[in-house]
Amino acid sequence: MKILFLSQRFLLPMDTGGKIRTGKILEQLSGSHEITLISNVELQKDDPYLSEMSNLCTKFIPVPWKEIKKHSQLFYIKLFFQMFSRYPVSVLNDYSSGLKSTVEKVCKNNDFDIAICDFVQSALNFKEVKGIPTILFQHNVESVISWRHVDNSKNILARLFWWLQWKKMFRFEKKACESFDTVIAVSNKDKELFEKLYGVSNISTIPTGVDTDFFTPMKDTVIKKNSLVFCGSMDWLPNEDAILFFVKGVLPELRKKIKDVSLTVVGRNPSPALQKLIKDYPEVTLTGWVEDTRPYIANSAIFIVPIRVGGGTRMKIYEAMAMGKSVISTTIGAEGLPVSDGENILIEDDPVNFG
Repeated sequence: MKILFLSQRFLLPMDTGGKIRTGKILEQLSGSHEITLISNVELQKDDPYLSEMSNLCTKFIPVPWKEIKKHSQLFYIKLFFQMFSRYPVSVLNDYSSGLKSTVEKVCKNNDFDIAICDFVQSALNFKEVKGIPTILFQHNVESVISWRHVDNSKNILARLFWWLQWKKMFRFEKKACESFDTVIAVSNKDKELFEKLYGVSNISTIPTGVDTDFFTPMKDTVIKKNSLVFCGSMDWLPNEDAILFFVKGVLPELRKKIKDVSLTVVGRNPSPALQKLIKDYPEVTLTGWVEDTRPYIANSAIFIVPIRVGGGTRMKIYEAMAMGKSVISTTIGAEGLPVSDGENILIEDDPVNFG
């Protein structure tokens, strides 16, 4: 089968849940199908990984771009003007005329059996794809994430911002699901939400998995007593919210019970606000980006997932379990996974009891 696959984000290194899920699926598909993969590429940043793209696809088509650095002055100026668009901010960030025109050109010049768009935020780049069966791969129900931001925002301006994003995303996501021939969700929970919220009928699931050859208990590891670890991209707002919630709401109570408790937060690009907060908590360490999360998971006693805002499923839970770690999560953190409180995971939403 000849497959066109659009991944707006360059997939290497696989250092986010979305990249891992997409990358591993492509690794499996490329063994028996002819895949043409289109992605944005930041030339200097991504150059070292270009030679590895042959593991994911038959043909790779890079589209040059430059991402605006988060929390920079230009980032906030752009955000201000994006707020006046009918599209959600995340959709605007994943759209580019270069990417859209490349997708259209490649579709016209090739005879593909199917075309796949990764993440709904990239759907604008797929708008003119005609005459080919299309699939939208949904890693989350994005409007649900926006609404959870509304629920958890304390600042009235933040609540207003997220309410507007929810309204825009709900409308956009519904139309996007209707415009594709098939939608793929990552869990039965998400499948049910797509059916209930948007009336999606042609939908299937690809359950979350884990590479158990890579994530496995590490021998001769010294586990630090009373140590906790969290892994996740810290430039994804639900992950940042999780750590802010834990540090402010859970950790003070936990320290009353366990004086020497420590937390290691493993993940790229922690925000200036989070870095500033952590200065008042010497028991918390931000590692930033690391090449391999496994040593940090192995050296810690407990893996925590205090997610309050996210959607989809957390592969990090399976990764920790595959390494033999005990996991404590919120209900939303474990959402969509076939796990049971008290059997293979502990689930707690109350800040006092979480600790």
